[in-house]
Amino acid sequence: MTISSPPPPLDDPTVSDPLECPPLRWGLIGCGRISHDFTQALKLLPTAKVVACSARSLESAKEFAEKHGIEKSYGSYDEILLDHEVDIIYVGNVHSFRREIGEKVLKANKHCLLEKPFACSAADAEYLIGLAKERNLFLMEGMWTRFFPAVEQAKRLALNEKVIGEIVQVHSDFNFNASDSEEYPTSFVYNHKLGGGASLLVAPYPIAAATLFFNGAAPDQVKAVGQVDVATGVDLQATMCLNFPPTGDLAPVLDENNKEETTPKLPGAGAATLTFGMLGESEEITLALGTKGRIKICTPGHCPTKLLVSRKGSGRGNSSCEKVYEYPLPEDTEEILKAGGYFYPNSAGLAYEAAAVARCISSGKTEAPQFPLQETLNHMKIIDELRSSLGVKPMN
Repeated sequence: MTISSPPPPLDDPTVSDPLECPPLRWGLIGCGRISHDFTQALKLLPTAKVVACSARSLESAKEFAEKHGIEKSYGSYDEILLDHEVDIIYVGNVHSFRREIGEKVLKANKHCLLEKPFACSAADAEYLIGLAKERNLFLMEGMWTRFFPAVEQAKRLALNEKVIGEIVQVHSDFNFNASDSEEYPTSFVYNHKLGGGASLLVAPYPIAAATLFFNGAAPDQVKAVGQVDVATGVDLQATMCLNFPPTGDLAPVLDENNKEETTPKLPGAGAATLTFGMLGESEEITLALGTKGRIKICTPGHCPTKLLVSRKGSGRGNSSCEKVYEYPLPEDTEEILKAGGYFYPNSAGLAYEAAAVARCISSGKTEAPQFPLQETLNHMKIIDELRSSLGVKPMN
């Protein structure tokens, strides 16, 4: 059985089309590859408009603006923050400037969408979150995965409807071979000072996959092994285990009022095994294992269009039924094709994130329910612990 009608977005259940949103005027800081893809995806939203872009050089900004039909371009990041026609800033420049740029955006009283990673340390993340709350501004990490209909449906099925029972484990991987597009050691992905390394570039995705199924909870244990490149100081790959503590002390099998579960697993307790890296290409799936079945978010797991739900049958190794949920991406427009398509897989899905941001801001929200700021902070604490255990030196 295949289901293809997208569910209503989690931020607004009254909306039938996840691309439906009110008007929002965007400004861009950074004119690189990810900003290109984000701008392309915005062209799928009739109510969204990029009114200005900025880069470290005016020439780069002008070239980007000409390619995408953007009216204004600036040769410095400070200039765009003075533009009164800009409602929100999308920050897509290199990782090491997240705190500095995020602070400037918020102090200019602009809403802000910070591309992953949200910051380079939990301390920086906490500072930016506090600043946004102090000024009552919308702030979010660009964890676009959370806004794909397949991922929203997976969360709904697992946590609201409990179709696979209690979550026991989550397994998620995201590995790619950086040498396909990045020169060693000159690319920023190998530059420690610029925030390179797998822990900041790749790890946010499997971490977010794990906490999705544990309802945003923070783990009480983080264990990791991996490899750090001696020459550059960045981590190249790692495997990580997270342990999630119980939220209650009564096991279902001992609960007289529980007629659904017969295991001794305490509520909320579970574990996640995550792998990520920049050396080889993995299948990239997320598997949530429950007491009554499995949910598989299919490849590519960080931008999926398909998920499989298998219900456990009687006895071991038996499946009673399987459902397929598949939500195709919106088709490219002539305007998108004319500007060169996308750099990264399934980047049209960035439109789901952008639409949700517009809905949230219009309704007065300062964060998105799909990816709250506390969860972002939890993730940055995990990454801090991960980098420390691997021996990656802290960034200045």
